[in-house]
Amino acid sequence: MNAKPKTSQLSAWVDRGVALFCLGTLIPAALAATDQIAYLAPWWMIIVGGGIVLASIGMMIASFVGWQLRSFSLCYVTVVTFGLITWPAAWPADTVATGSPWLWMCLGVASICLAVTTGTGWGFAYAIASGLLFAAVRMTPSGQNASLLGAFQDMIVLVMNASVVIVALGVVSNAFKQLDEAEAASRKEATDAAIEEALLDERHRLDGIVHDEVMTTLVSAAHQNNDPHVAQQAQRAVERLTEAEQPTEARLPVTGDQLTWLVTDVVSALVPQAKFTSQLHNLTVPQPVASTLGMVVREVALNVAKHSGADNVDIRLTSPEPGGLAISITDDGVGFVPEQVPKRRLGLQVSVVYRMWAIGGKAEILSSPGQGTVVNLSWVPSDQPVAEKEQQPRRRRSGRLMLDIPDLSRPLLSRLVWVLVGLQFLLGWTSLDQVTSIWPVFFAQGLAAVATWLTLRHLEKNPMNFRSAVAVIVLLLAVTMIVQAVLPSGHWPGYATWHSNVVMVLLVAVLVRGQERVSWTGVGLFAVISAVWAVTHDMGVGDTLRAGFGPFSWMLVAQLLQSWLIDMGDRLTASRRSSAAANKAIAESFSKLVLRDVWLTQLRAQVGPLLQRIADPDHELTEDERAACLAQESRLRDAMRAGNLVTELTSDAIDVARSRGVDVRLVDSRGTRLPEDVRTALTRHLGRLLTEPGTKRVVARAAPEGYEDVVTVLTVRDDGSSELVGLDASGRVSTR
Repeated sequence: MNAKPKTSQLSAWVDRGVALFCLGTLIPAALAATDQIAYLAPWWMIIVGGGIVLASIGMMIASFVGWQLRSFSLCYVTVVTFGLITWPAAWPADTVATGSPWLWMCLGVASICLAVTTGTGWGFAYAIASGLLFAAVRMTPSGQNASLLGAFQDMIVLVMNASVVIVALGVVSNAFKQLDEAEAASRKEATDAAIEEALLDERHRLDGIVHDEVMTTLVSAAHQNNDPHVAQQAQRAVERLTEAEQPTEARLPVTGDQLTWLVTDVVSALVPQAKFTSQLHNLTVPQPVASTLGMVVREVALNVAKHSGADNVDIRLTSPEPGGLAISITDDGVGFVPEQVPKRRLGLQVSVVYRMWAIGGKAEILSSPGQGTVVNLSWVPSDQPVAEKEQQPRRRRSGRLMLDIPDLSRPLLSRLVWVLVGLQFLLGWTSLDQVTSIWPVFFAQGLAAVATWLTLRHLEKNPMNFRSAVAVIVLLLAVTMIVQAVLPSGHWPGYATWHSNVVMVLLVAVLVRGQERVSWTGVGLFAVISAVWAVTHDMGVGDTLRAGFGPFSWMLVAQLLQSWLIDMGDRLTASRRSSAAANKAIAESFSKLVLRDVWLTQLRAQVGPLLQRIADPDHELTEDERAACLAQESRLRDAMRAGNLVTELTSDAIDVARSRGVDVRLVDSRGTRLPEDVRTALTRHLGRLLTEPGTKRVVARAAPEGYEDVVTVLTVRDDGSSELVGLDASGRVSTR
């Protein structure tokens, strides 16, 4: 059975995170642009600046209302690219810029947007292309007439930072997808387990009725002729079966997965070789409709098994329109001419066509001799009520626990952080010409490495140790003061401020690891120290704001993202609990549907007429009818004791074999359902053995779980020879 997983809701949170990332970039970009806006042409600021703001806001709105980000993302990338290409034209030709173009902050964001909405390959390609273009702009007067080394540094930073974020987003997105698939599989397994348990309980209850009332009546009728007590017993059996079919509780709607389970169950019992494909998503149907569909599909499968001789049977369940469903049953059998089927053959007309009409559906039968048969069943609800939007109750968080994302490799995340920190170290080494003394820089990098180690130590523990978090903050503040002590005055020292990004990365890591207050205290102290340094070293207003509040803006973005992840964890936990609570009720209701409306209908069709004749005190059973009583009792006993081993067709073959004197014994020691491949192979093997004229005795046994041979079949022939055959979990037959 193929079940396509629904689109991950968690991926929507990734879109929101990217949109927030774009919006958050506006803050440091605006701070960096304060000293440059006066020089840029008004038309350029309107087109580029306004376009970036509108695209960022549009992405944020789209991420919350459920729209695709692709259009807004491409708009953002287009505006940023246009702005970079036209930057020299928008800048006065006779003026040399005093700083790097503020647009560089948006280039990395554009790469990330392109990677998320179009593909990682496009994101990486854009990062490289935009990095090269930005390096060229940096060497113009509008780009501060940077040296080749400075331009190369800018290019490396742009490409590496964007690449690291793209890889991180790819890991998280993939982990979210795996989480969604794992949750869907877990829910399905839990639902299936609940259904199996409820079916077993309900079957035991109905088995009691079958054994105590029906089977006892059949045996008594076979051995006692015209006994009024047997007639009364038969009447009571009829009444008990009728009572068992009556619903005693509110019937819950049947989901698409449950309907698939029902169709698979009823068809596999008759046509074990059938293959199933289900694409029923977010679908529910009323139980009476599901019950009728189960009976109709069973009738079609019965016709396939008895008349088609098909080797391949395909069952496809789809939902071609909202709320509706379609079931297609295709076989490669002998086929027939539907118009030439005698009217007295009521199987297709009454059991299929009329039953579908009764629930407002349609049945279409397409067949021709030698071309197989296709039966198309369709149903659409007459009125589709609008589902009320589920209200999410307000919940108070009990602890700041991050969402547990499977397969989100901690070593990989650790390496990403080390790569970011190492990149900043490299930039610091290439900017040693900007500092008054180089040895404090190396000492500060040593302290930063220790802070990184402390931050990433024991990643499996969350929250991180409080003392370790405080130690990280102390080390980062020490790094900040040491580096700033050797920075020049009067101008922004470029990548000599490498420590700022290290502080930002590690403070975000401390935040993510659960020490929010410590991380925010650290960013506040860093902002104060950096602002004091900028003021005392004659920096401009823009540089002062960038030094003091750049990491603050990134911390705000990280805080919001973490809050969303925590909220996702809360919702996921609530969903798990709600699903677990609902599983039992749904499973119990569904089990009653299957047994009451499908299995009991089949049982009444088998033994109902015979019980009615036994219940008639004026009717004297013939010898054939007494033999039929014993045959039906044996059939019911086989289904009760070894339901895993028999299908309706196998039961027919067993009845015929027993009438010839063949001793057939079935033993089911397995606690779970046989794999479909094993059921298919077993049906074929038993069918061959039971029809062979030399067969004297057949013993089939389903082994308990854990055995190599799932089923063993012992055959004894009239000449005294015997054969022991085993079937493994794949249905392969081996002779002992």
